[in-house]
Amino acid sequence: MDRVGTVGIVGVGLIGATIGLALRQRAVAGQVVGVDIDAQAIAAAREIGALDAGGSDLDALRPADLVVVAVPPDDVVSTAVQAAAVMKRGSILTDVASTKAEIVRALDERLAGRVRYIGGHPMAGSEGRGARMADPALLSGRPFLLTPTDRTDPAAVSMMTEVAERLGMLPVLLSPDDHDDLVAQVSHLPYLMAVAVVGAATDRAIGIGGPAFAGLGRIARGPVELWVQICRSNRAAIRRSLGQFRRELDRLERALEGEEPLEILLQRSRRRAPVDGVPLDKPPR
Repeated sequence: MDRVGTVGIVGVGLIGATIGLALRQRAVAGQVVGVDIDAQAIAAAREIGALDAGGSDLDALRPADLVVVAVPPDDVVSTAVQAAAVMKRGSILTDVASTKAEIVRALDERLAGRVRYIGGHPMAGSEGRGARMADPALLSGRPFLLTPTDRTDPAAVSMMTEVAERLGMLPVLLSPDDHDDLVAQVSHLPYLMAVAVVGAATDRAIGIGGPAFAGLGRIARGPVELWVQICRSNRAAIRRSLGQFRRELDRLERALEGEEPLEILLQRSRRRAPVDGVPLDKPPR
């Protein structure tokens, strides 16, 4: 694949601006155009070099060969439908929402015959918010989850696989349901776990917390409105993950009571844990 001619990004917060910056720095796109209702977000994204042009009007997406919808989960479907209405017929549209099943079902139906849609989710981020915190290093070596269905055009799969690779990411193909199940385990559950740990700590304990507790605190301080949307959208998979987590807590409690060997449980998790946040060598395919 040569460079993508024009890429449009709808929503230039942390992830949208990070993708724009990486597209430009790695010369993946000839032009990157941003759309956001927040003029300050557009200004910040342009200032850091994430965009060639930007504004609040979706008409700016008319020349786009690829559009990335980077808005909160509750807004993805309506935003994608509005974007598709002005896009060139046959161009490609993806999103970066961290839940997929509901969104993909809706957009497979509503975008059919207009644009070629494929669900996407870069497994990247930080506690920072907004375009000024954008950093292409957030993408480097991270999985880019793609969720094609039997209605997805193979050309969309091919383009997004190559775009992910050229951004320095690891493309992983999953069904939408598998995506939501796996991401519940490694993203949504850890957030709720951090919320629970911080909620269980007394004020006196919080005052003396060390680096491990501070790390959980950073996770727990994630944007509440966004996390409410994520949890509602993926509640079934999250509940399954919570059930498994409870079983693990029960095993740890039994080990502390001497009913199971504690060392074996601790060593098992130590062996399975990724190093410094780097995923295991072979992501699921």
